[in-house]
Amino acid sequence: MNNSLKSGLVSIISPGYNSARFYPDVIESVRAQTYPNWELLVVIDEGTKDNTEELISDWNKKDPRIKLVKVPQGRGLALARNYAMSVAEGQYIAFLDSDDMWMPKKLELQIDFMKKNGLVISCTSFRRISEDLAKTGHLIPVPTEITYETLLVNNVMGCLTVMFDQSVTGLQKFLETKHEDYLLWLSILKKGHKGGGLNEDLARYRIVKNSRSANKLEMIAFRWKILTEHQGLNAVEAAKYLMLYGVTSLRKYARF
Repeated sequence: MNNSLKSGLVSIISPGYNSARFYPDVIESVRAQTYPNWELLVVIDEGTKDNTEELISDWNKKDPRIKLVKVPQGRGLALARNYAMSVAEGQYIAFLDSDDMWMPKKLELQIDFMKKNGLVISCTSFRRISEDLAKTGHLIPVPTEITYETLLVNNVMGCLTVMFDQSVTGLQKFLETKHEDYLLWLSILKKGHKGGGLNEDLARYRIVKNSRSANKLEMIAFRWKILTEHQGLNAVEAAKYLMLYGVTSLRKYARF
């Protein structure tokens, strides 16, 4: 293990761009964790115009595990996450965007699951919720075993549920492109690291208006680019995985 990392510590990466209105929910969900060994790194850049900085500074006085990280030259989500990971002190890296939430046992159960199964990277099931928290969607399940090929079919790893052991993977970086999280998970699994999914209801993905979610045609086009350019598949292989992606996505998101 990298001696500069703190054994058992989970570094939670949370980019916050003008999201102060959501952070009380995010922070309370982290502070409610039954696993206490964590640090929450809230990352902001120069483009943040609301009071996120003041809010996090106030929380830091109450709980020093909550830390503000300022990106020197903010150029987007990938850079914000990369910068936070470069200063993170934890053995484990987890992600929680500024409008999402965790259930209280998320970290405890996921770390136990990873240790018992010798996993380097893992994810959990989750539910979508409406922006006002009034509506909760169906449980989105995950497969117990997750391989590189599993991920080529569909990205079953919701970013808000992913955790990986950087004492094994080494320092990771997101590419500055769309679906940067999916590309990172593929990269980790392609190297042969063992992955898995914990089928427990442990996270909430908030559906926010004007989020950066692409339309369906854009998603298909970029999925093709991922399969051919980034993963080097030929047209026949890429077409096969693209078809499987369409079927699984329809099944996954056919209802709220």
